[in-house]
Amino acid sequence: MDLVIDVSVFIDKLFIYDKKRSSRTHRIFEIIEIIGHNIFEPQVFGIELISQLVRRKPKDEAKKIYEDLLKRVIIFEEIDYDTLLEIALETRV
Repeated sequence: MDLVIDVSVFIDKLFIYDKKRSSRTHRIFEIIEIIGHNIFEPQVFGIELISQLVRRKPKDEAKKIYEDLLKRVIIFEEIDYDTLLEIALETRV
């Protein structure tokens, strides 16, 4: 199974604002790691991620976290709108 994970979930993993929510997020990433799912992200993911990181960390540290995370995800450059719509219609949590 391939996954797309919102930037906010990565932020919950990196920064504790709500202990229960962060704990759940850590568990999600543990399961992803154990099962070996791929994480795909749209190109805008990198921009969203770095913009959140630099608000919380010094620039050099934010850039390091950004680079480390981008090594763990697969960035797709273009995806057809209809494909995105179909994924959205099939996503149930």
